[in-house]
Amino acid sequence: MLLNAPVTNSEVPNPDPERPNVSITDLLGTVRLDQSKGESLLTEKILLAMDIINDQVLLLKIETKTQIRKYKRAVCYEAAALIGEENLDFDTTTNGQSRGENQQAKAQSLRRIVNHTIADLTNRKRNRVKLV
Repeated sequence: MLLNAPVTNSEVPNPDPERPNVSITDLLGTVRLDQSKGESLLTEKILLAMDIINDQVLLLKIETKTQIRKYKRAVCYEAAALIGEENLDFDTTTNGQSRGENQQAKAQSLRRIVNHTIADLTNRKRNRVKLV
């Protein structure tokens, strides 16, 4: 997915006033997304991602520049995963199924980055478990 048109730098206010706001430009600068999704959809996904990340770092005070950067990274990658999951492209052909599976793998990869970023933010160890 590529950014193909300029967007306004709409800042999405965080539902938790103690957490940093994230702008659409932050999102598009962090992950590669298609601007054709529209400003309202991108804003909604950022808000949903903020809710999800805020629940995971509930008691953490985000004060330093490093913490703010990591928080914004987690929100942006979570929003990208939500957008990717919403736009899975399944159809009855083998080609469509393959494309959908690739998009699911991308969403899982984005969530892995979110989990690693939250672990770094909360000073927890990153879990690396592979089930066989």
